[in-house]
Amino acid sequence: MDIPADLAAGVPKIVIHGYREIYIENHQGLLEYGTREVHVNGGEAVLKLSGEGFHIRAMTASELRLEGLIFRVEFIF
Repeated sequence: MDIPADLAAGVPKIVIHGYREIYIENHQGLLEYGTREVHVNGGEAVLKLSGEGFHIRAMTASELRLEGLIFRVEFIF
């Protein structure tokens, strides 16, 4: 079985389900966490999420699933 090139390169994979759930694979940890804003270390960039009611649904060393109303997703290089 081959590992996808983006995961092998350390690039996060991001899946957004509607406006209420985001799944981030291959992250490098949370830098900031609050109910209105979350900053996720993505290696080369920080993923900044803005919204309301954020809560962690599940988290492992490499996977993160957040729920809440998502207003904005930004990459900060």
